[in-house]
Amino acid sequence: MNKLLRWKKWLAATVVVLCALAAIAWHQARSVKASQHYATISLLIPDSMAPNAPEVQIWRQAAHERGVLLTPLRISEWMRGINYGAPAAQQAVILPDTFHRNISDAAVQTLIQVVQAGGQAMVVQDGGMLDERGYYSKGTSRLSEMLGVRYGDYDTYKDRLSDYEEIRGAPATMELLGIPPGRYLDAKAAAKLTAIDPEELEVDVPAFPSFIAGYTKDSQRFTVLKTDRPKGSARILLQSSNGDVVASLNRWGKGQALFVNLPLTYLLERTDGIFLHGFLSYFSQQVVERPALLASPDGIGALVLNWHNDDGKAIGFLHELQEAGIFEHGHQSLHFTAGPDVNKQGDGLGMDLDYNEDAQQMIQKLLSQGHSIGNHGGWIHNYFGNNASDDNADDFMPLLDLNNASVTKANHGLQPKEYSAPNGNTPLWTYDWMAEHGVQAFYTVANVGMPPTRLWLGTRQVNQSWAFPVLTYGQVASAEEASFQKMPIDEFGQWLQQVARFIEHTRSVRLSYFHPIGAVDYLPAVKAYIDSVQACADRKQCQFISMTEAADFLSRREQVQWTITADGDNDLLSASHNRSLESMTWTVPKTKYDAVRVRTGQAQVQGTDDAWLVRVQDGKELSLELHRLP
Repeated sequence: MNKLLRWKKWLAATVVVLCALAAIAWHQARSVKASQHYATISLLIPDSMAPNAPEVQIWRQAAHERGVLLTPLRISEWMRGINYGAPAAQQAVILPDTFHRNISDAAVQTLIQVVQAGGQAMVVQDGGMLDERGYYSKGTSRLSEMLGVRYGDYDTYKDRLSDYEEIRGAPATMELLGIPPGRYLDAKAAAKLTAIDPEELEVDVPAFPSFIAGYTKDSQRFTVLKTDRPKGSARILLQSSNGDVVASLNRWGKGQALFVNLPLTYLLERTDGIFLHGFLSYFSQQVVERPALLASPDGIGALVLNWHNDDGKAIGFLHELQEAGIFEHGHQSLHFTAGPDVNKQGDGLGMDLDYNEDAQQMIQKLLSQGHSIGNHGGWIHNYFGNNASDDNADDFMPLLDLNNASVTKANHGLQPKEYSAPNGNTPLWTYDWMAEHGVQAFYTVANVGMPPTRLWLGTRQVNQSWAFPVLTYGQVASAEEASFQKMPIDEFGQWLQQVARFIEHTRSVRLSYFHPIGAVDYLPAVKAYIDSVQACADRKQCQFISMTEAADFLSRREQVQWTITADGDNDLLSASHNRSLESMTWTVPKTKYDAVRVRTGQAQVQGTDDAWLVRVQDGKELSLELHRLP
């Protein structure tokens, strides 16, 4: 009996041990698999954070919009995967700001070892700056040596660890980060269009001649951690006016580490997402050298021309623009405030679309030219723009309804899919109104300079429609604003020409907006701008599209599923769509691949100076063989 009991105990213990070993083996295998997503960037998140948390979704959405393969991964699981054998040299990881400040010493050492072995890392400002207990390290940040930049020295600076500073860089760097001309200014333009201190403008920094600007008179300043000047191999991409490193790239062992000294997550939550998007794309394409799914039809740069018609005088100026041939180019977006008044009820200065035969005929002419008609806010332009707020929906929503009914009637009974806010004033309830009325695209003064995006308001995403940020030249976006600044036509025109070149070179979608009255005053500059984009379109390098067309494409692009897997000396890119991959385009870096072959699907491969472009012509499936350089 005793022998039987001992045998049962031994058997039970053996089962427990085997189960434990099986669990460990399963855990190891799971961690290794999670940590070696091939050709996918890992976003390292705290162990306590859910993968669907808003902060994580912000990064996932940005990656999707930029055509980057990115996977959130809890940091302890990533570490176990590395320790259990996931190839360190294949790792590409991001340690984000704001929500991932605390990491252990072990995690720091794992990250350093991964880069040393040939992996790539992007560390964003305060990411990993505190240990697991919430304390600063003695002296500088634990990641300073790997990044090649001394920062995070709390012992020295205490509560003065960061400052509020302007940012400088080179135009070529700005373009690589997706920051368009006008969002960055040279010293001469900055002196006229911002409140940057003249003494700072006088400082001659040849490598960093341009300043980042916002859409206000005030200079745009950012929270930047104080740094020492790098003494090693770190290459500075951006710096503050005080000389602090804002972005740098350092070679560490066999790998590289990108340091971004900006609160990227925080900025995007507060509607300035151009930096998170820009650095994410830069890290993926310039540092890690990964293929990307472009966010424009056929991978061709696209200009969205958005016309805001505020009042009764607009129609006469539209006639002048028609005579000048402005509306003979592509598909454009024209939005109308339709009521009889402008500043207050009864002033009679509005368009009065329901009873204005000239305005009705103009809309029919524009429709016949293939343009899109949209709502420009709420019936009484200036009254709505100056007074609508988050707290008075009951008073102002009826004005949106009146405007929508009038424009719908003029638009052959079709409810407009586009919206622009008078004076850029978009109270929170208007987003719900747009969702209820099928609006797919709206103009915004948030995220200035960006391509179309899904807008985030804090941790709330406006996901029913696409936000189209306006292009700006400092505090100037429209021709009227240029006239307020007494800007010469030539200067305004030079900026527009720079934008045209930027759209072509970056193969991106951007929105310019005008009022007819201002466009007539600056007609030589506006016409030259449109002619330049048309010449680019004739070379099949640019296109004019409406907001609706761009939104339709982007919504269809969201449904693309694609992966990259290894196959000997090749990488295999596989993509699918439930309807069609037509017009989807991948860019494949020549720095990593010397040939691209279409295995399955209908696609055309075109070589450029630095990349292979793969444009899908039709079909639901695509398979590409990407031959890696030796």
